[in-house]
Amino acid sequence: MQIRVLVAIFTIFTFIMLFVLIRNYSDAMNLYTIPDVMPYNLVDDNSTDSVVSSGASWIEKLSMQSDVAYIYPASEMQVRLLSDANIQKEGSSIFRVSVGVIDDYQFFCINQVFMSHKIQYSYYKVGDNIWLVVSTKDEKYLKQVLDELARYEISYTMTKS
Repeated sequence: MQIRVLVAIFTIFTFIMLFVLIRNYSDAMNLYTIPDVMPYNLVDDNSTDSVVSSGASWIEKLSMQSDVAYIYPASEMQVRLLSDANIQKEGSSIFRVSVGVIDDYQFFCINQVFMSHKIQYSYYKVGDNIWLVVSTKDEKYLKQVLDELARYEISYTMTKS
């Protein structure tokens, strides 16, 4: 008999708790309303003067802005391509040198070696392989310079174009 009374009390207590929870939930849902959103109105085709004048005012506002105290970082890059006209004037030959897959440090080393020997070159990338287009008058001198790249663990293959 005591078990039936305990089960009945537990059941009644459970229903009361569920009733309170459902009532609090419904009261909480009524507190929040969805805000009214106005649809976006496009400018009429007939009012092009306002668009032009607003564009001019925007440019004027931008030009009147004061200078900022900071500068965004930007990389500077110089590009100089070897052209046939320059090569023919100098009497140089063009060699294609494949240095394979190299990292940034090795590319820096190639650049420094060629600059120190005043050798003109351009480069391009095919897949992951880097190819150098080198303009020089003396093939033996170029081979000596390229042999210096072995210090930086850079191997190469050279062909004459």
